[in-house]
Formats: sequence, structure tokens, C-alpha cells
Amino acid sequence: MTKRVSGAGVNRSAARRAAEVAALRQARLAAHEAAVTEQVAAFFDRSGRAGALREEARVKAQRVLDDADRAARDLEDAADAALDRLRRLDEPVAEIAAMTDQSVGTVRAALARAAGRSAPPGGAGAGAGADNRGEPPAPQRPGALTDAAPAVADG
Repeated sequence: MTKRVSGAGVNRSAARRAAEVAALRQARLAAHEAAVTEQVAAFFDRSGRAGALREEARVKAQRVLDDADRAARDLEDAADAALDRLRRLDEPVAEIAAMTDQSVGTVRAALARAAGRSAPPGGAGAGAGADNRGEPPAPQRPGALTDAAPAVADG
């Protein structure tokens, strides 16, 4: 013969079992929510760090570019000065252009930049034709490609 269980005992047993199932589901849901929260936090952390890393790299790259630009300007100034020294050695602009594989216009522009860097403060009239190194202007060859009047040599 089977034992009959009263209605109240069945209800308590079913309620306990239902509470256990609900607790398991709540635990799984809490674990799921914790995992979701962890991944959302990881996303914001990593994306924020990636942005900061890019910004840091941009600043470093800009610093490298600025340093390279300063060094390149120094080299360009030295190249212009070399052309200026060729001109002071009485080489015609056209010959300097041919020797350096530059156009006459490029050589003239370089000579103008070099003259601008060597001009004394206070304008063109301050040095009366001499640069800040105390050198007289280069003498001109007949037929040289320049707008300046030839220098007169003292006897």
C-alpha cells in the first residue's frame, strides 16, 4: 500500500522545490549580469586606453616631426649658404644652377633666402651692402644674371 501524503506536506515540498529553482535561476542571472558588467567595463577601459595611446603617439610623432623639420630647415639654410658662397666665389647664377641641377629661379630664391638671413637687423640700408660677417658683396662678372650693379674694386 502506498503512503498518502497530505495536501499541506505536498504544498510545503513544492514551495521549497520552487524556491530552490528560483534561487538557482537568480544565481545564474546574477552571474550573467556580473559577466555582462565586467565586459562592458572592459570595453570602456580598453577603448579609453586605446584613445589615450593614440593621443600619446600623436604627440610623440608631432614632436619627432617638429624636430625633423627644425633639422631640415638647418640643412636647407646650410644648402642656401653653400650656394651663396658659390656666388661670392664669383660664379654666375646660371653656372651655379647648372652645377647643382637647380633652375636659375631656384638658385636665385636660395640666394635671396641666404641674403635675408645674413642681412643685419634694421633693414637693407644698415649694412651698406655688406653682410653681418663684414664681407663685401661679391664682384659681378660682365653678363652675370643679376639685377645688382657691379661692385667697384679699390685699386
